[in-house]
Amino acid sequence: MKNYLKYGAFIFLVALNTLIVKAQKFESPGVVAVEKGLLVYAGGELPKHAYYTIERKADDERKFVAIARLTAPESLAVLHNRGSQASQSFTNLIPLTGNNEKRILNYIQNNVSDDSLYRAENLPIIAIASGTAYLDTLIKKDKRYQYKISFYKNGATVFQKELATIQNKVLTNLPKPETLSSDIVNDAVYLEWLIPNKKDMVIFNVYRAYFGTTDFKKIKTKKGYADSGDGLHLIAIDSSTEKSSLYKYYIQPVDLYGNTSEISEIITAGKLEEAPINPVLNLQSSALPDHKIKLVWKIDTSKIITNIQVFRSKDYDQNFVSIVNLPPETREYIDILPEASENFYYYLVISGGTGQEFMSSKIAAMIKADSNILPSPEDLQGRGITKGTEIKWLYDEPYTNGFYIYRALSGTDRFYQVSNLIPFDNRSDYYTFKDTDKNLKPGEPYRYTIRPENDAYILGKASDTVEVIPGLKTTIEAPQKLRSVLRNGILELYWEDLSQSETNLLGYKIYRRDTDNGPWKIMPNDTLKYYKNYFYDNTVKAGENYSYKIAAIDIFGSESNAGNTVTVAIEKQNDQISVPNPPLLFKNSKGIRISWNQLASQNIQKIKIYRSSDNLKSILLETISADAENYFDSSIEKGKLYYYKISFINDNGKEGNTSREVSIKY
Repeated sequence: MKNYLKYGAFIFLVALNTLIVKAQKFESPGVVAVEKGLLVYAGGELPKHAYYTIERKADDERKFVAIARLTAPESLAVLHNRGSQASQSFTNLIPLTGNNEKRILNYIQNNVSDDSLYRAENLPIIAIASGTAYLDTLIKKDKRYQYKISFYKNGATVFQKELATIQNKVLTNLPKPETLSSDIVNDAVYLEWLIPNKKDMVIFNVYRAYFGTTDFKKIKTKKGYADSGDGLHLIAIDSSTEKSSLYKYYIQPVDLYGNTSEISEIITAGKLEEAPINPVLNLQSSALPDHKIKLVWKIDTSKIITNIQVFRSKDYDQNFVSIVNLPPETREYIDILPEASENFYYYLVISGGTGQEFMSSKIAAMIKADSNILPSPEDLQGRGITKGTEIKWLYDEPYTNGFYIYRALSGTDRFYQVSNLIPFDNRSDYYTFKDTDKNLKPGEPYRYTIRPENDAYILGKASDTVEVIPGLKTTIEAPQKLRSVLRNGILELYWEDLSQSETNLLGYKIYRRDTDNGPWKIMPNDTLKYYKNYFYDNTVKAGENYSYKIAAIDIFGSESNAGNTVTVAIEKQNDQISVPNPPLLFKNSKGIRISWNQLASQNIQKIKIYRSSDNLKSILLETISADAENYFDSSIEKGKLYYYKISFINDNGKEGNTSREVSIKY
C-alpha cells in the first residue's frame, strides 16, 4: 500500500471540496432526515415576488398544519441572519462567508431557478438562506411525518404536492476511514487516512486533542486527497501545532446534508521523545485573606508535560476530588474555599507528553477565620421593574465601606459583579440597587447576592441569593388582515400568520363584542396555539351583529395591540346563503362544461358563474336559473388557463359568497 505522505506525493493535495464544486440539486420537492430534524426542500424556483408554504402532519394525524412560509431574501442582512441561524443546526458543514453571501444574493437577484446556486460544503445552509428549504425541528425522533408543499405566485397557486411519508431517522451511506500514517515535516503534522470509496461523502472534518485528554475540538487544516488502486487517501496538514506537544487526531466524513459517519481510528502525532517525568521539585501552600489558599510549585522544565491537575480533600487518606485542570506552564493556583478553620490537603497529578502520569506528595493547608470579615447582609429582596430588576437589603454593621452586587443566571453558580461600590451610610432603612443592564432578557430568571466590604477593603460574607425575573416588557406585532367567512352557520375567522416573523410567539387571543358599545370578551379556550391563525365560532346566532379582534401573546406573557376589527351581521335563516362547493370542470373539443352539486338550500333562485384568465380579475360570465345543472362555456381559446367560481342568489335577490376557484387548461 503506497504511503503518499512518506513518498512526498503532495502534488495530490487539492481541497477536497473541489471534487464537487457545485452540489447536485435537490430532488424537487423533497425531504431528508438530518441531525436536528427533517430538511424540507420546497422547489427549484426562487420565491421572488412569490412564496412557498409548507404543511405537515404526523402519521397518526388527519389534517395538515401550516408550519412555514418561505420567501427569497430581500437584502444581504436578511440572508446573513438566515445563514447564521442555519449554521447552528448544521455544525458539521462550512458556514457561509461574506463573499459567499454576496455571491448567493447576486445569484438570487439575477436568476429564476436555483440550478447553479448550491455548493457541496454548505448546501442546506444556502437553501434555507435562499428561501427554498425549511428545517423542521419541532418533531419527534423516529416518528413518521408527511409534508405538503404549495407554491404561490402573483396571487395564483402554481403547484401543490404531497410528499411521501418519511421517518425522522438519519440514514447515511458514508465510509469509516482507516488510519494510515502520520509524519512531521517543517514543524507541520501530516496525517493520512484511507477509505475504500467516497460513497456520499462531500467533506471531512478534522478533530484534535492534547495527548492524555479527551477534549477533542474541530480544527482548520489544509485538506486534500489522492486516488489510488486501494481507495481514496484523505490527507490533512495541521500547521497550528505547538512545539514539544503531542496530539491525537481523528476525522469524520460528512454527507451533503451535514450527517456524519463513525469517526475514524485515532492517530497520535507530535514532536516528542519518550522520557520519564521527574517529580515536582517543590509544592508549597500559604493562607490568603478571604478564604483563599495559594499553591505554588516548581517543575523540571527540561521535561515535557501536557496537563496539571489539582486534587483537594478534607481527609488525608481519601475523598480527593479534582478541582481544576491547568495548562502545563502554570506554576501557581489560588483556591477559594467555602469554609474557614478547616484542614485541607492537596496534591498534583502531572501528565507527560507520551502518556505517563506522576502524582506529587500531599501537603496540608489551613485557612483561619478573620475576625474582621463582615457578616452577610440580611433580608435580601428583589422584584422586577420596567427597566430591569431592583434589589434591596438591610445592613447596620460598623466599619463597613460599602457593598458589591453579584449576578448569575438561574441554575448556574458563576456570579459576576454588576455594580460599583455602593457606599454605606448607616441608614436604618433598606439599601436599594437597580440593575438596568441592557443584556438582561425578559422572562429570564437571575440570581443575586451581595457582599459587604470593610474599611480595610476586605470583602465580607455573601448574602443568601434571591431570584428575580426582570420586569422588561417585550413588544410583539399585532395580527393584521383579519377577515371572516360565514359557512353553514359557523363564522370562520382568518388572519396573518405571525409564527415565522415572531420567534417568541406563544399564541393568539380572540376577542368578541356582541353589541356596538358592549364589552370585549375573550372567546373560550383562552389562547390558541401559535400555529393556528384561524378560529371557528359556532356560537353565533342568526339576526345578531358581532365584532372581532385578535391579539398575539409571546412566551413572556406580553400581549400585543389588537389588529384590525371586523364586524359581521349574521342574517336570519331565510336570508342566509350557503357558500357553494367548488364547481366541477370538464372540457371537450367545443369548450368547457361547468357543473355543480344538487342545491341543498330551498331559497336559491339563480346561480352566477365567474371566469378569469391570465391573472386578470374575475368577470361575470353568466347568470342562470337555479334549475340548471350545468353551463357550457364556448367562448374560450386553446392553450389558456381558465379559473371558474360560482355564487348563489336567494329569493330576495341577494348574492352570497363565491366558492373557491378551480382551474383548467384548455
